[in-house]
Parts: sequence; C-alpha cells; structure tokens
Amino acid sequence: MASTAATVATIAATFALAAATLSLKRRSRERNDGVHCGSSDGSVHAAAAAKTTTTEGGYESLIGNTPLVYLPKISSLLPNKDVNIFVKMESLNPGGTGKDRAARSMILDAERRGELPPPLSRKCRGMDCIYNGDHVGGIRKRDADASTGEAYESSNVQPNTNEKNNTHQFVTSQSNALSSNSKCTNTNINDFINIPENIHSAILTALHTTQTHGILIEGTSGSTGISLASLSASRGHATIVIMPDDQSSQKAEFLRRLGCGVVVVKNCGISNPDHYVNVARRVWEWLEVERRYDSYYWEEIMNSDEKRTINGHNGDFDGPSGIHQSAPKKLITAAFMNQFENLANVNSHYTTTGPEIYSQLDGKVDAFVMSAGTGGTLVGVGGYLKEQWYRENYPDHENLSHDKTQSQQIQKSESKREPPTIALVDPPGSSLYNKIKYGVAYASQQSERRLRRHRYDTLAEGIGLDRITANFGLGCEDGIVDWYNSSECKGGAFGRKIDALMNIKSTSATNQSNNTSARRKVISNNRSTSLSSSIVDDAISVTDQQAVYMAHYLLRHEGLFVGSSTAMNLVGALAIASQMTTKEGEEVKNVVTVVCDGGQRHTSRFWNRDFIVDDWGLVWPGDDSDIDDKQLLELLGISI
Repeated sequence: MASTAATVATIAATFALAAATLSLKRRSRERNDGVHCGSSDGSVHAAAAAKTTTTEGGYESLIGNTPLVYLPKISSLLPNKDVNIFVKMESLNPGGTGKDRAARSMILDAERRGELPPPLSRKCRGMDCIYNGDHVGGIRKRDADASTGEAYESSNVQPNTNEKNNTHQFVTSQSNALSSNSKCTNTNINDFINIPENIHSAILTALHTTQTHGILIEGTSGSTGISLASLSASRGHATIVIMPDDQSSQKAEFLRRLGCGVVVVKNCGISNPDHYVNVARRVWEWLEVERRYDSYYWEEIMNSDEKRTINGHNGDFDGPSGIHQSAPKKLITAAFMNQFENLANVNSHYTTTGPEIYSQLDGKVDAFVMSAGTGGTLVGVGGYLKEQWYRENYPDHENLSHDKTQSQQIQKSESKREPPTIALVDPPGSSLYNKIKYGVAYASQQSERRLRRHRYDTLAEGIGLDRITANFGLGCEDGIVDWYNSSECKGGAFGRKIDALMNIKSTSATNQSNNTSARRKVISNNRSTSLSSSIVDDAISVTDQQAVYMAHYLLRHEGLFVGSSTAMNLVGALAIASQMTTKEGEEVKNVVTVVCDGGQRHTSRFWNRDFIVDDWGLVWPGDDSDIDDKQLLELLGISI
C-alpha cells in the first residue's frame, strides 16, 4: 500500500513540476523546421532561420525555452572566481526531460516522411478525424490499391528468425492470443506464435489506443518513452515502449498511466538479440513488415460495435470516404523511432537547445559538459556552439580556401575567447570515454573475462553506451567539420551535414548500399583545414559514488533534487571549470551543463538508501549530516 501511495505521489509530483513551467519559462509557438542556412550576412541563428507552427497551445507549446540557471554555491567552490557554472533546466520541459525536444523532432520527421499518419485535427478526436491529407479514407495511399489486388510494397527488412528468449512465456493458443471477449473469427493464431505474451499484450494495448492507425515503437530507458507517449497522445498515435529492467519503477508506471504498451526486458549488450533496442525493432517488423496484426486490427477493432459507437457509426463501418467492411486491411502504420540512430534527434538540439544556450549567455560559452545517452544533446549543442564561435571569430570566411596553407592566412577577429570546449561525462561500463580519449570504443566491463549476459555496470540511468551511435558518431569519428565550408550559405556547415545525412534515409533494402556510399561521401566531404575539427574535445569518467555525493550536496546547498545523470553532469562540469584560468582583463568564463530530470523519478533506486547501500555497496551521505565544501572536492577527486 505504501509503495502504491509513493508511486501516486511521484506521478503527482511529476505533473506538478510540468505545470510549474507555466510560470518559469517563456513559451514559443513557432518551431524550427530544420533549415540551417543563415541570412545574407550570416548573422541569423539556426533556430531562427525558418519557422513553422506545430500546435497552438497544448503539450507541444511548452517544449523548449527552458531557463539557464547560475549555480552560486557550486561556482563558489572554484578557486577562480571568474568562472561560473550554469545549468540548462531541461527538467522543466512538460515531460520532465529534454527528451521532449528529440521526441517532437522524430515524430514530426516520421509524419513528414509518411512513416506515421498525419496527426488528429485539434478540433476533433476519434477515427473520423483522420480522413484527410495523404490518407484515403484513413488508409495510406500506398495501401489504397490493395483492394484491386495489387501487391503491397512493404520494406524488405528481414525479421529476426532466431527467436530465443527463455524469460518470456509465448503465445501458444487462441485463448492467450486474443482477449476473452474477442469476436474475431478470421484472425490466424499462427500470426502470434512465438510472440511473447507480454509483448503481445503491449501490442494489443497500442492497437486499441491509436486514433490515427499510427503506432510509435521505441527502445528506451524510459525518459524518451515518456516524451514520445505524451506527444503521441496529443497527436492521436499510440506508443509501445521496450525498456531495460535496470530503470526506476516510476518510469514504467508513468508510461502505463499514459496508455503505453510497456515491455520490460533484461538489460544486456547490444549484440544480444534480446537487447531492448533489438526487441523494439522486432516488434516493428511484426507490425509493419510481416503485418501480423492486420486481421486482428481490422476485424476486432475497426469493425467492433464499440469502435463504431465511439465514432458515431451505425451498422457496418462506413467512413466519410465510403470505406466499407471489405476495405483493405493494411491500416496500421508502425514507425520505429530508433532514437540512437535517428538524426532527427541531434537535429532537435542543433536547432533549439544550442541556440537557446547561446542566446541566454550572449554567445559567451566557454565549455559545454554533459553525459551521453544517445549523444544527441551533447553533439547537437556542441556543434551549434562551435559553429557560432567560428562564424563570429572568422568573419572573412568568404575568402577561406580549402588549402591549409592559404586558410592559415585568414585573420582571426580580436575576440579573446577560445573555441568552446565540448566535454563528455561518462559513467562506469560505458566505452565512450575511451573513444574520445584514445580513439577506441572499449570499457573493461566489455572484456571477455568480465562480460555478463545481463549487464548492470552503473546505477546511472539513461546514459553511457557500449557502441558508437549515429548521433554520437557525428561528434567524433564522423564529425570532422570544416566550419567554413560555405558552398551553399554562409556558416551552418554542421547543420548542412545533418540535413544531408537525414535525406539519405530509406527503408528499401535495395538502396542500402547506395545509402552507405552516400553517407560516407557526406561524412568525408569536409576536407581537413586549419579551421576544421571534431565536436567533442574531451571526456571525464565519473563514478557512481561521486554522483551520489554530488546529488546530496546539490540538494542541501542549491536546493536541486536531481537524478543520477544530472549529478554526473555536475561532477564533470565542476572538474572542467576547476581547470580553467583567466588572465588579467579577460572576460568571465562560463561552463554550461544540463539538469536532465528531477529526483522524483529516481526514488526507488538512486534516492533509495537501501538500494544504494545494500544493493550497490556504496556510501550513503548521512541524512542528518552534511558534506562541506572541502570534503566534497576531496570526495570527487578534484584538486584545487
């Protein structure tokens, strides 16, 4: 009972935090559509270059424009009083994290590509609202000819045929394939064989929830799923989330409250077919490629008495465009968001988060420091900040040659600021630290002797990787940017690279080799000059114990109740800031990091004394004692 009450209280606190943003941040109803070219004088920020209205009011209108807050107590720990530490309060987005930005960008991109149906009209809800645009009577145009016998052109992506998951109970009979009150007579039980019951149940939840025929599928540690589910609800789509079992129970409970189909799987390496991202892809294949649920959806849901009553239909289903019971059954449109490889993710931070930080500090950003879950925020913000620095400090870029000798002759402006340092903060078990430091993506936990089938290397949630994703790769191995390659417009070299890579995306297997070749061409297009560099410059490794100390210090001294990833971010920011020096007459230096989410999502793990002490063997700072300034620096291993 106490556990239930705690969960309800946590969910209530999350909604209260989201509501508080109404008085803490400015709203903007216009959003960038991804065009990165500046004005004729190159002075327009990327986010202001082109705008499009998404939704007036509602959830989307609250995303972004989060406060940038100075931390006086943390900054006072630094020996150099001319260095300040700021936090971007991404926890004040309506979904409680900066994942709202990426979620919105990925959904809008999927709708633009036709991978998801158009959203419901603001003025209506229910299936009647979807009969518009590229949908013929609620059916995608590519499916409309199915009634005439023409073959359905699906993706050639092959499903995983080596299905092995001994942790699941599989659908084996009609009784556990369909609900007890099912009236569906033509659904083939073989469609559901070898689909684990928990996944089957999550799929049915989504099929009964969607109002557009659209279903988003994602493998996530939870925060991205919450943002996707919230935005999907406002747009009429349904969501299926696959998440690892090393996340707080509050996240899964919150997702279920949002109407998601939720599947929790054992945490394991990405090479394991049961990794949560691989399971999510397989669910997408069952729905979109193999189309196993078409008959169920058409007969059990679309033609059910309940659905017809809900949408004002009497008798046979007959929509505004004359769609009858004999209409094509291929109505489901499933989209795998794939946040780790989807460049709409990094694009969202290049076009919104980066410009906001730059504007809030009048361009005076000396370091941006944070951890990486997908790498989207770190690389997107870092790319924008560096791009702006080169634009302002090399105004004669029109005369810049690709020849290294000539480019060295271009005179730098009189600015005393150096290019901003972009630094990664990495938790135990992640291989990204070694990738940035030594060029090899490897962690000791990945050694053959130590590698476990189910990995729990850190208590930090949502950060750290054992591979290089497309988003993170743009910041290191794929991210050498010639900051003034101005063939199309002045500045925006990194933004144009993102655009070019996003436009390569294709689901046709026959084009995969061409896509790979095109991607390599885009990546290698920027030849090395004196004004080219990667985005991520440095990396800091932070332990779980250091994160615990920092979180408790922040709560006592700054009044910030934060989660594990934010605590690690602040350890990294403090470490970078402590190394900064200023000369006489030099401007104050500013270090920026991110408050990813609030501690209310972490009360079952990171803020649970028994979990920290008994399960992880870490030290819990006394509830009745305090960590003083000198002690904190010693505990964090930061020498002043």
